Amino acid sequence: MRKILLGTTAVVSAAFGAAVVTPAAAQEAPTVRLGGSIQAYYGYIQQSGQQNDPGTNTLAPGVTGGGVGTTVNGTTAATQSYARLSKNDIITVPALNVQVNGKLANGLTYGGVIEIGFNSIEGRQIGQARASVGRGAAVVDEAYIFLAHPRFGQVRFGDEDGPLGGLMNSGWVTGFGTGGVFGVWENFQTRQAGNRTQTAPGGIGDSSKIVYLSPQFFGFDFGASYAPNYGVLGQTGCPNNVASGYCDRAYAYRGATSVAIPAAGPEFASRRGEYQVAARYRGTFAGVGVSATAGYLGSGVARDLTDANRQVRTLSGLNVWQVGAQASYQGLTVGAAYLVGDFNYFWGNSIRGDRSGEQVTFGASYTAGPITVGANAYSALVAGSSGFAFNSATGALTQSPRGMQRRWGMSVGGNYRLAPGLDLIAEYVHHSIRQQGVDLDSGRAGTQSRSFSDVFIVGSRLAF
Repeated sequence: MRKILLGTTAVVSAAFGAAVVTPAAAQEAPTVRLGGSIQAYYGYIQQSGQQNDPGTNTLAPGVTGGGVGTTVNGTTAATQSYARLSKNDIITVPALNVQVNGKLANGLTYGGVIEIGFNSIEGRQIGQARASVGRGAAVVDEAYIFLAHPRFGQVRFGDEDGPLGGLMNSGWVTGFGTGGVFGVWENFQTRQAGNRTQTAPGGIGDSSKIVYLSPQFFGFDFGASYAPNYGVLGQTGCPNNVASGYCDRAYAYRGATSVAIPAAGPEFASRRGEYQVAARYRGTFAGVGVSATAGYLGSGVARDLTDANRQVRTLSGLNVWQVGAQASYQGLTVGAAYLVGDFNYFWGNSIRGDRSGEQVTFGASYTAGPITVGANAYSALVAGSSGFAFNSATGALTQSPRGMQRRWGMSVGGNYRLAPGLDLIAEYVHHSIRQQGVDLDSGRAGTQSRSFSDVFIVGSRLAF
């Protein structure tokens, strides 16, 4: 194995245009740095669905489970889940980050990153009556290896963001409080009508991919990435002899249409063959720092086998254009970004025949000494709970009279730097969803076409 690794290093060094030197002259022991953060917040929450009745709560085809309100292999438990929620909560969000960095005498740098979160699972994952996994379980967020050269750029290989997934975006102003409408307020929510799912760069996911980031030329740089599927760490959800939509190599499965809207979670999406390309400009004019990014995100899509295992393409692949820009001057930062194309909220696939989605986000922040204050907002028009349905008997898509879903949110917040790495934080977030003909609050009688949330947060964040 050692010979294989050394041979691979030599090939990569040659590919970067650097002379291969002897290991004794080239190698130094890599440095390892352990970092991370601890966030702790109190939240006061007012949201629709305070009386929460999630209905059948069906599981994906081929997935077994248990507990009140679940469906196993098409059979729903007789007793439905029902709860009334309080308005107060405290959450803790710890994270660890391991960074490895090394450098060769020929200028090639290398290393890796592992990021581990401890409050990433949405709710307690119940597998059977006496076993479950809580939100405190460790979950790998990012894990990748990189090779870089100042003349030829950087390659990252593993679980990582893409150029438009957070590495090269412009216009998303989140450097205040916890991030405003894209911050931790979601951790205080139940997923009533998708309240926790914002279409933001980080929401595209850290699926296993290869990423290339170029050096900067006259202020410009570009990037590209490719992921064969939405799997994280590989072989996600492919246990022994059971295959379902959770299996990252499944290109067709029963229920593909139903899980697309909304996206069912970080390892259960219908997109396949995802690719991202982006170009960015960064520069300074008369003391004003500017950044602008334009890019495209596309993908194929899984097919549905619901109709007697016949492959039917019921979904559209991602087909999204994104532009964004921001400017900074003497502590003030303002920015905006715009998305348009075939996508649903939280980067879900839309059903064929749905109208294109669009979203605009904008924000501003200001830093003066130890104090940072800011605000951001977004507005989106997407298919939401689509007006199209898949008929397994005929293999056809049928449309019901539903309008597009309107989603918007706004926030104000700030933080005070009490000590190096330690911030005190306060923030308020409002979020609203509307869609005619769709029940967005199953805990209330009748069809409620609006879902909303108001969250006030105070707490602290320690980065180390």
